[in-house]
Amino acid sequence: MTGKLHYLIVLIVAFLFIQCNRKPLKTNPEVKNLSDYMSNDGEIRLNVSGGKRPLHFKWSNLSTDSLQRQLEAGVYMVTITDARMKEYVDTFVVTQPPWPVCIDTEGNSYKTAVIGKQIWMVENLRTALNPQGDTIGCYVYGNDESNAIAYGRLYTWAQAMNDSVQEGARGICPEGWHIPTDAEWSMLIENVSDFDKDIPDVKKSLNMQYAGFYNEQYQNIDLSVSFWTSTKAGDNAWKRYFNMNLSKAFRYHENKKNAISVRCIKN
Repeated sequence: MTGKLHYLIVLIVAFLFIQCNRKPLKTNPEVKNLSDYMSNDGEIRLNVSGGKRPLHFKWSNLSTDSLQRQLEAGVYMVTITDARMKEYVDTFVVTQPPWPVCIDTEGNSYKTAVIGKQIWMVENLRTALNPQGDTIGCYVYGNDESNAIAYGRLYTWAQAMNDSVQEGARGICPEGWHIPTDAEWSMLIENVSDFDKDIPDVKKSLNMQYAGFYNEQYQNIDLSVSFWTSTKAGDNAWKRYFNMNLSKAFRYHENKKNAISVRCIKN
């Protein structure tokens, strides 16, 4: 009997020793930062040691999983509770690359803006070179080069698309950007519109430059501006038209041979 009691005491002491000396909770996380600005492909994978299983997780984003996926940039805090109600709190930072830089083949840089979930160029394109470094042969209002800086250049559809006919083509946009589709323009207008009146706040959101257009002659500078889409409309192509005296954006189809302005959207 004494031997059994001794053995039992040894087991109890060993158990208490293990419990008292159980390693505390600790994380060895793997953090994956965003691959691009404003994307949502960040991840946090928790590798937890110590503590007594099962473990419970409570995140600042209300998730209860140890693996966090499709994260935006930001700070994430987790509270881990083990079976003994011991808690461990840790904080992680998911980062993103810098604000998108938009530089064309000629070396011109452009202001950009996040509008909804899109990233747009908010200046009119003004390059005279295509991505291959060849001269485009585009137009500048009144053949005055100072207007290229103030208003951007004017392009036929073929020039803007760099002779592609594929919707969403890069065209003459900087690398990583493309000529917006008709649907992408519609989404932009929706994002900057007054939801009751469908009136875009163009001056604030799009930094509008009223560059006019070219149709055998230059017309309407400081009054209107039209932008190509990469979407065909029969023999023509869809565009968006803005007039400084009218509050609404207009969707028209334009003769591909006429020259109008270009704004690019990030891929």
